[in-house]
Amino acid sequence: MKRFLAIFSDSAKELTNLRCIVMTGMLIAVHVLLSIFVMIPIGENIKISFSFLALASIGMLFGPIPAAIAGGITDILGFMLANKTGGAYHPGFTLVQIMAGFIYGICLYKAEIGRFMTIRCAISKILVVLICNLCLNTYFICALYGTGSFWAMFTSRIIKNAIQLPVDVVLLSIVMPIILMAYRKVFGIKKAV
Repeated sequence: MKRFLAIFSDSAKELTNLRCIVMTGMLIAVHVLLSIFVMIPIGENIKISFSFLALASIGMLFGPIPAAIAGGITDILGFMLANKTGGAYHPGFTLVQIMAGFIYGICLYKAEIGRFMTIRCAISKILVVLICNLCLNTYFICALYGTGSFWAMFTSRIIKNAIQLPVDVVLLSIVMPIILMAYRKVFGIKKAV
């Protein structure tokens, strides 16, 4: 239990590090750009995006606290810069992004390169899909737009997420070690972050 709680205190301490602030800011920009320019719409309320890689990178490098904060910032910036629907801002979607960053941070923080990283990537993405994408996002879409019943939308989103999940896990498993190696090389870090 102490080790689990140490994740939060260590992660909170990262916020005092200038490197964390700068890298988080850069990855927030990458997230927003990916969500605007590299997004594939599938239907009215379903889209495929690769911006999660930037948020997962923040979680892996700096933990759940900076990743949760970054998740909130990315949602607000994304809404301000790319609100193509003209819809109203809904804080529920910001909460979803905060939760996603938090989950990535808990699962990936201080991960070492190897097969356990792949397992951690899979666990983090499965949790994000179940908690954030399927439950919370679906609920807030139904609440905001009044589009049918929760369960009808939930089942349509299960199909999209079931198809995208393995692709996302593979992408996470490939990209996270590369990000970690690049981060360590640039900053001359030999051991775990």
